[in-house]
Amino acid sequence: MVILLVVLFVAIAVTVTWYQGMQRYKALSVSPIVKKQAYQFKMENLKIPAGIYFSPTHSWAHMQANGRAKIGVDAFLHGLTGVLSSVEVPEQGISLKQGDPIFSIVHEGKKLTLTAPISGKVKSINMEALQNMRMIHRDPYSTGWLVEMQPTNWEVETKRLYLGQRTTAWLTTEMGRIRDFFAHSFAPPDSESGLVLLQEGGDIADSALAFAGKGLWGSFQKLILDQANLEFKQSA
Repeated sequence: MVILLVVLFVAIAVTVTWYQGMQRYKALSVSPIVKKQAYQFKMENLKIPAGIYFSPTHSWAHMQANGRAKIGVDAFLHGLTGVLSSVEVPEQGISLKQGDPIFSIVHEGKKLTLTAPISGKVKSINMEALQNMRMIHRDPYSTGWLVEMQPTNWEVETKRLYLGQRTTAWLTTEMGRIRDFFAHSFAPPDSESGLVLLQEGGDIADSALAFAGKGLWGSFQKLILDQANLEFKQSA
């Protein structure tokens, strides 16, 4: 009897979880701007470790005691993409300039390209993380780093990156910019429904990009990441 009750409890739990997942999928497949708080991307859940410099294209750099800098993808972008399918990184020994393409992050065939936060030569690659996407998603600033570089202009280039309170201010602005992007992307050409969603308390869904198609990923690349990198280079 006890075994039967346990099996019944597990079956109910699995069914409830499946149903909740389906409801969430239906909601987010229609629009990444959602009013249900349980589905929303929470800025307050983002941890910004001390000493980490952030690029406006959502890569980061952290200097190590050995004089090399670890580089990765920030938690903000992971919050939009969900757990990735794969990440493409440069080969060891390649030299890159600040603003050059460094990572391609992939989710079920959809891809975004991020640029290098600093200039330098790739000295090592975190193969363990590349074989475990959940490690990168769960802890991007520690075990989830992707490559280690030997910087060539660290002191000058990091002055142009975000650190500490500047990171918080930038991410707040970035959240607003991306909210507007999603709202307008999903609004019909002859209406303002996307704006209405925001005015009625809608916000970006957690893992919003995971539920979007290739077209929206392409627009996100062009209007969010590429535009940020262009403005970053022009400010140099």
